[in-house]
Amino acid sequence: MTEFSNSISRRRFCAGLLAAGAGAMVLPAPATAAESRTISHRAGVTEISGRPSRVVALEFSFVQALDALDVAPVGISDDNQPGRIEQLLGKRIAYGSVGTRLEPNLELVSALGPDLIIADEVRHSAIYAQLSAIAPTIVLNSWEGDYPTIRQSVLEIADALGDRSRGERALAAHDAVVSALISKVPKNESRRFLLAVATTDSMSLHTSSSFTGSIFKAMGLTPALQSSSAVESGASLERLIAVNPDVLLVATDDGGTVFDLWKTNTAFANISAVKNATVFEVNRNQFARFRGLKTAELIVRDVLSKVYHAG
Repeated sequence: MTEFSNSISRRRFCAGLLAAGAGAMVLPAPATAAESRTISHRAGVTEISGRPSRVVALEFSFVQALDALDVAPVGISDDNQPGRIEQLLGKRIAYGSVGTRLEPNLELVSALGPDLIIADEVRHSAIYAQLSAIAPTIVLNSWEGDYPTIRQSVLEIADALGDRSRGERALAAHDAVVSALISKVPKNESRRFLLAVATTDSMSLHTSSSFTGSIFKAMGLTPALQSSSAVESGASLERLIAVNPDVLLVATDDGGTVFDLWKTNTAFANISAVKNATVFEVNRNQFARFRGLKTAELIVRDVLSKVYHAG
């Protein structure tokens, strides 16, 4: 072979290396590395790789958010009452119970092999490190979350799952439903609305900052109790009379509550809602324990049905 031929061969060889190198530069990175992202949340930041599929939800609103995103959690803090999850979602799903929302069983959580845990700021911040040792964990505000906060949580969970667009679609669909419903509220509505949760010896009054109170505001209604605190606990009959709502929704569980006693008290009749026959009993799970897009829609529908006889 001549020196000229050798030179051509070397040039072709070098050109081949350069072409190979150029090709390597455009090859996609491994999927897990490409999808690795940092999620900011109430307890800090969490690194998540890939798209989690085995999710444990430690609050009801997270379960409903996941359902809106077409994700079935492998584990749920269901308070050892699976019937609540069926009521929350309007259907049965298969999952493993990890105990109560207040004290989830970490051994049961770990046994499910999650790749994402969603925890509540109030209930679970103290065990955030333990949860994070099991799987990547994000902490959001559910227990004290108002309607805008719960809506935002859908996007934050979608981010953690690696598909924000799915969250945006879920919110858009929900907003269309709610917008159509609240258009049925009379434009001249000026009455003051209150949700009170009845227990055996007192009532908890839900303010403008509560989930239900903020839904009233979204409907164009006026919450009877304005406060930066979501709930005023331990309210007496005298306190309820002082607040004097024009429309009163009383959330009750099965069994006797203080509401059964108070409504037979002559002083109870001094409340504007009683005088105007606008006192309505509602389900405690749906109005006080649950949070979520579906729950918001149910509350709006229930208010329209009970107060305005509209669907």
